[in-house]
Amino acid sequence: MTTSPTPDLPACDAETFRHVVGHLPSGVTVVTTRTPQAAFGMTASSVTSLSLSPPMMLACLNKSSPTSAAVARAGAYAVNVLGQGHEHLAQQFAVRSDRKFAGVEVVDGALGLPLLADALAHIECEVVEEVTGGTHRVFLGRVVGATAARGTPLTYFRGGFGRFEFARDDAVYQRARQQLLERMYGADTVIQLDDLTHQLQVERPAAFYALTRLTADGLVRRDPDRGYVIVPFDTRTSDETFEARCAIELGVIDMVVGRVVPAELAELRSRFEEMAALLVGDRFVDFDRYLDANYAFHEALVSLAHNPALTAAFGRLSIKTVMTRSFGVTPVTSQAFIDAQRQLTEGIEQGAATGARAGVYRYTDLAKRRVREILAQTGGQL
Repeated sequence: MTTSPTPDLPACDAETFRHVVGHLPSGVTVVTTRTPQAAFGMTASSVTSLSLSPPMMLACLNKSSPTSAAVARAGAYAVNVLGQGHEHLAQQFAVRSDRKFAGVEVVDGALGLPLLADALAHIECEVVEEVTGGTHRVFLGRVVGATAARGTPLTYFRGGFGRFEFARDDAVYQRARQQLLERMYGADTVIQLDDLTHQLQVERPAAFYALTRLTADGLVRRDPDRGYVIVPFDTRTSDETFEARCAIELGVIDMVVGRVVPAELAELRSRFEEMAALLVGDRFVDFDRYLDANYAFHEALVSLAHNPALTAAFGRLSIKTVMTRSFGVTPVTSQAFIDAQRQLTEGIEQGAATGARAGVYRYTDLAKRRVREILAQTGGQL
């Protein structure tokens, strides 16, 4: 439905709007594309996800920019998400120039689009619809590939680059999370906002932020009648999650072993080594970092299939939540977890599907047994 502007209402002038909208922080990306003539790219902050099913992105580019016209011709674009330390890339692609890619390492994506090698994440899209809005073209893109590395995204706020400063609130969240993992609250217990505020001796907004983060982690759920409730955790939850991951990874192994390109093998090995360094002598060096590295390793494994549906299914498993609720309650673990994942990695590297599958089964069995050991100390439920 299209409506006409109400004639009695005053219009907001461009300068006022520019000033006010500048208070809205946004991520910083470089949108790239390629035509038969050349590669194109421009810095853009008006880029966002549009849909999860199917995965879609939305990119708004000024109609006067060469990149906008190139995307319209090519019918495809890539979103390169910049991280901290990439201010120079944001500046380089923000100005009109025939040498935007000078000195920038570029790799080809699945669609043949130029991807900035150092970017924090890459999202490749096929244009399915183009809409004009004022001075901009809006490109709705179907996501055909997405990859991400660890790091902190670069943001744009009030005309400058920076990052979100949530240090104080994050510290409150970490304290609340640790209390939950140490079982200071029983399963299905209601946490009142005022009680948490008093207990942690913090302001209400900080306590609310902590509860919001805990909800996103899957450790707490928001009940419309009761409020914030501790989510019970038992072996059924963990078994179903680990078995689902096992099934996905076995399928990927059957699809790709013997056909993985050297660059992808090197990336998988790199992620394994990063993870292995965080579990030494049957103890986590840093559980939170191990958790991130473990997830990145298994995500890289699943992404070898180049199947967005499989990657999305893996992402819906809430692996991090399950591991946090179980392995995260104690720094004690087992080196056998690394050994099993090494067996998996080496099987893929050597093109040996049987060895890789054995590693997956071994790792899954270890995870399920370890959860039982931990829950045995708490009556079978956390």
